[in-house]
Amino acid sequence: MDRDSALEILRKNNVQENVIEHCTAVSELAVEIAKKIKARKHNIDINFIETAALLHDIGRSRTHGIRHGIEGAEIMKDHPLHARVCERHLGGGIAKEEAVELGLPGRDYLPETLEEKVICYADKLIDGNRRVTIEETIGKFRRRLGPRHQTIQRIKRLDEEIRGLID
Repeated sequence: MDRDSALEILRKNNVQENVIEHCTAVSELAVEIAKKIKARKHNIDINFIETAALLHDIGRSRTHGIRHGIEGAEIMKDHPLHARVCERHLGGGIAKEEAVELGLPGRDYLPETLEEKVICYADKLIDGNRRVTIEETIGKFRRRLGPRHQTIQRIKRLDEEIRGLID
C-alpha cells in the first residue's frame, strides 16, 4: 500500500476532511520521527508508518467515540497490521482492565511494535492538524482524566522511549 492508496481508502469510507487533515499531519510527523530513528540505525518501516498513520483514525467515519479504534480495525481487517494500529493508537494505549471499563472487548490495546509506538506518539503530538508539545498533551489528558490516570504515565513512558531513540 502507498500514500495515495491510503488516502483513497479514507475517502471511500467517507472520512471527514478535517479528520483526513489530522491523519495527514500525524503521518508527516510520524515519518519525520521514523527517519530520525532509522538514522540512529534502528530497524523501522517508514513506508508502513506513512500509510498506517494516514489510516489510524479511519474508524472516525463511524464514530468519534473511544470505539473508533475498534471500528477502524474492522474497516481495515484485510490489512491486519494497519488494523492493529487503529486499535492501539488510543491514549498511550489501553490496558485490558481499562478496556473493559470503557466497554471495549476485554484485551490489551497497547502499542507493541516500534511502528505502532511511533504512530501512537505522533498522534499525541497533533491536535487537529496542529503540532503540540508533549506537555500540552499531558495537560489535556490530566484535565480530561485526572492528574494520576494511568494513561498519563503511559504517554510519559512513550515519550521517554521515543526520545531515547532519536536523541
